[in-house]
Amino acid sequence: MNTSLYHRLLLHTVRLGVFLILFTGACQTARAAFLRPGDVVSDFTFIAREPFTRPDGSQVAAGDTVHITDFAGRIVFLEWFAVWCPYCVAAAPQVASGIAAYYETRGGNPFGVPVLHVGVNQERGQNYAAPTDAFVKQQRFSPVVNDYTPSSLNPVRKLFQASGQPVFVVINGVTNSPTHKPWEVLVNHLGYGSTQFSQQLATFRAIIDTVQPGAVQPQISSIMGDGTGFGFNVQTQPGHSYRVEATSDFVEWSTLVTITGSATPSVFRDTNGVAGQRFYRLVTP
Repeated sequence: MNTSLYHRLLLHTVRLGVFLILFTGACQTARAAFLRPGDVVSDFTFIAREPFTRPDGSQVAAGDTVHITDFAGRIVFLEWFAVWCPYCVAAAPQVASGIAAYYETRGGNPFGVPVLHVGVNQERGQNYAAPTDAFVKQQRFSPVVNDYTPSSLNPVRKLFQASGQPVFVVINGVTNSPTHKPWEVLVNHLGYGSTQFSQQLATFRAIIDTVQPGAVQPQISSIMGDGTGFGFNVQTQPGHSYRVEATSDFVEWSTLVTITGSATPSVFRDTNGVAGQRFYRLVTP
């Protein structure tokens, strides 16, 4: 082969190789830009497909803008679907029972944090409008929103996944949680996988169940005192513990009992009072 021609081909190959490396790196950078668990989302919006009531009691009409921050105080489970997608159709009833109904019947996660399931429609074609409405009604999605505008298709989904469906995203909307940042992404999952989707739902629940609410001041009520002792009721919070301490001089405090927080009031009664005045306080560790 002509030496000059060989050098030109080699140089061309090297340049092509550099280009491919750079192009591959650009793709990797683009993929890394998707929001992942541990990232914090900025406020983003959907369009309400049907009317619903926000957690704060305000009404949302079909066509209104819906902010993710409208669901503050909750763990938000977003389920992107398209009515023509067989995997979406297969996943929806399992999510309804394994997430929505599961947490509704339990009053939230183990710490009492409510979980809100939001159906997100990503198909804007008018020929799919009626089948989508029928699917939404059948699956009892509420709230259900659209992830598109006249000028933009699936802008929110593209923050998490480039394409595909179904997509499942879980976001912590508890703004004062001691375990997670406000609006932290907990799950970003693409696809239905196999018929063992129940295992994936169990993984979602295990993550959801780690979110703790912020501590709130316990409420004391029904103060009782007679010749045999002193007591009161304490309204506490699941996931926290409280110490009832006593003193007679405000210098030395002793722990009388540790109360495990629960959704129902706890009763404290001290039948071992000492002579003279005794003062009590409730302390959270």
